[in-house]
Amino acid sequence: MSDTRHFLKSNQKTLLQTALGLFFLGLGIYFLRHEQTEVRQVVAVLGHADVRWVLSGVLLLTLFVAVQGLMYVYSFRAIGQRIGLGTASALYLKRNLISVFLPAGLLTNLFFFNEELERNEGVTQTQAYFASSIFSVCSILSSIIAGLPALFWLALKSHLSGEMAVGILLTVASFAGLFFGVKSLMKKRVVYRFLQKHAPPFAQVIDQLVSHAFQARAFWTVAALSCVIEIIGILHLYISMAALGNGAALSAAVIGYAIVLVLLMSSPFLRGVGVIEAALTYALTQFGFPTVQAVSVAMLFRFFEFWSLLVLGAVVFIVQRGRLFVRVFPALLLFGLGLVNILSAITPAAPERLRLLKEYLPIEAVHASTYFVLFSGVLMLGVGAYLVRGLRNAWWMAVVLSALSLLTHLTKGIDYEEATLALVVLASLLYERKQYFIKSDLQLAKRSLFPGLVAVGGVLLFGTLGFFFLDEKHFGSGFNGWQSFQDAVSTFFLINMDLTPATTFGKEFLYAMNILGGAAMSYLGFLLLRPLVLRPPTVDDDRLRAKALVEKYGRSPLDYFKTYFDKNFWFSEDGEGFVAFKTSHSYAIALEAPVCRDEAAMVGIIPAFERWSRQNGLRPAWYRIAESSKTVFEKLGKKLLPIGEDATVNLDTFSMQGSEKKALRNALNKVAKDGLSFHAYDPPQREGFLQQLKAVSDEWLRGMGRGELVFSQGLFEEKELKTQPIFTLENLEGRIVGFVNIIPCYAPGEANFDLMRKTNDAPNGAMDFLFVNMFETLKKKGFRRCNLGMVPMSGIDDPDNIQERIIKLAYERMGQFSHYKSLRFFKEKFVPQWQMMYMAYSAPFDLAYLPGALERVMEP
Repeated sequence: MSDTRHFLKSNQKTLLQTALGLFFLGLGIYFLRHEQTEVRQVVAVLGHADVRWVLSGVLLLTLFVAVQGLMYVYSFRAIGQRIGLGTASALYLKRNLISVFLPAGLLTNLFFFNEELERNEGVTQTQAYFASSIFSVCSILSSIIAGLPALFWLALKSHLSGEMAVGILLTVASFAGLFFGVKSLMKKRVVYRFLQKHAPPFAQVIDQLVSHAFQARAFWTVAALSCVIEIIGILHLYISMAALGNGAALSAAVIGYAIVLVLLMSSPFLRGVGVIEAALTYALTQFGFPTVQAVSVAMLFRFFEFWSLLVLGAVVFIVQRGRLFVRVFPALLLFGLGLVNILSAITPAAPERLRLLKEYLPIEAVHASTYFVLFSGVLMLGVGAYLVRGLRNAWWMAVVLSALSLLTHLTKGIDYEEATLALVVLASLLYERKQYFIKSDLQLAKRSLFPGLVAVGGVLLFGTLGFFFLDEKHFGSGFNGWQSFQDAVSTFFLINMDLTPATTFGKEFLYAMNILGGAAMSYLGFLLLRPLVLRPPTVDDDRLRAKALVEKYGRSPLDYFKTYFDKNFWFSEDGEGFVAFKTSHSYAIALEAPVCRDEAAMVGIIPAFERWSRQNGLRPAWYRIAESSKTVFEKLGKKLLPIGEDATVNLDTFSMQGSEKKALRNALNKVAKDGLSFHAYDPPQREGFLQQLKAVSDEWLRGMGRGELVFSQGLFEEKELKTQPIFTLENLEGRIVGFVNIIPCYAPGEANFDLMRKTNDAPNGAMDFLFVNMFETLKKKGFRRCNLGMVPMSGIDDPDNIQERIIKLAYERMGQFSHYKSLRFFKEKFVPQWQMMYMAYSAPFDLAYLPGALERVMEP
């Protein structure tokens, strides 16, 4: 249960966006099924569309893509770089296509296809990320600019006098909020500080704009082009009305498009499929359009603004086949098949084919096939998003759904066209099967299967009893036991739209069954598709083997933690090297480089461990790679992200002399005058002494407001501390007010410590006093250096890309990371030597998931 809670907490934004997307899709399907009679007439209406208006819409679509490309051109020009319009337009189409599957917001623009820009246009990653941020900021800005006037107009034109005043007030408040937000951004006040904390890329754009570090005219050109995009959207809706001869009205186009913008912003996953069609249809009917014509207009508009762009994006993908193509293309095809299934299920079969089919199959089998096609279409849209992530279970579900779709399209109406598409999807899935290796957490699914089945059974029981005991007035007739169960099952799966409620209560009961059924099925789908959290069992023999290799080949301050109780071990084939790692969020995160004989052995061990990880459904990553090992990982094609600097004090040259040490000497003298003294205790340590240390440790943890962390550091473990040297700071009464423990360090001539903790009432300078005396004691024992550990996020003085810029910005300006600055200041007093540490990973989109995985592996 704790695993489930942690997963939900760490992925709540993605899950919410996905849920909204699927919920909106369900609303759209319900609407289309409810208006089934009108939907059957839509094809005929679209067939009589004015060709001249449709062609003008297609020409406007070409302009739409070109303007999107120009937005990228001027986004790069704003930072002093130039890219071609063709490259920029292709970049937009591909990113637009990816954004349908990944509910990742700004990450879609930041992380995908930047390598192509570097290779083809000669721009750096930093420039690509920064220009993409400008593009995203301007897109959001234009949505606000286009949406607010529409809402203002709607408020003024409202015939509901009671709501008109509220509408006007809300509109005025929105404009006032927009004005306040812009002013606050320019003056770097509340809104700016909020962006610094929650959206650093946006804050960075504002910084550059205010400081004139880029061309402001180009930035405002991007904003203006983005407003042109919104105007094209309004014109597309107007053209859709005119093409169908429905008395096009500009006011209806403006309001309808404003509704589209609101729904797109609230459902970035699946781009509002279903709900936009339904909502736009409803809005148009309020302007006097008949339902059939309103649905036709909505469909034609979505062709211009959505479907055609997806097709163009797919074409670009095929023409410019790249590494991401093999992962995305089957998901794209599955997504398309899902939409085809839904449309096929809600439109009537060809009469001549249906008559032929009835000669061989009972009508019940035809209806069952239709219902399955609809239900499988909905599932495919969700499974497609998981396919992009590489989940093996999603691949299996896609294969089964595609194969069954192939069959049921033939048995529902001899729809060989749709069946051919299902065959193509199935073939692409089988061809690219090796791309889907991330396993699902079946252990969690088994543990949760019973409550999942209870949830499904409870909903079905609720529906059966509800239908059975409902008064006849709600549906015009009563239900016997078997009918009640059948209707409960059909409403659970959202496939029985033949029930016509006669009262408001009857409608609400059907809505409740649809919502409960969708929620229960989503829960079961989550159990089946959640990525595996593999935790290989660690036996004592493995730990002993690892310790022996550390004694033999260890040369890093972190080697001690590679045999800590929280680690799993992977051994090389010859048994002369190992990797210490933990698993989380479908990642195998290794601590530093492998322990092995030499660099040549490391070159073989790293890819071997990564192959083992992928065979077990895990993506590999390497945490805290030292500068000395950087070239090895770069040669193996790994990407490196600086994550902080590691400090080491040279004990041979360390001295308290000189004017720069005057403040430190004064602090130490004050601590000595307060009666505190330094003590060194060699192991084994006494139980009573360890209890005093435990009290200090607990007080420090409470004061810091945090729990113990592991992975690259240790926790207070009496069994371990009993065998280690301890340095303490004690007052005149002998009470311990601070301590550090010395741990084994396998770097020659180097000492290392783990815990540094003090009481809340320890005087200022107490830890300075403790550390200076510790250095002197270690020097007397023959050590030449002392490792002080890493200061996360520090030392990135000249960032090379947007990730490094974000880390630098967070370190310098975000309150929740201020303790890292304090830690850096503390260590700087001892004039250490600094070495950058890195995170090594394989693909750009790993950065979207690794922070959550790291947070989990650091938990005890």
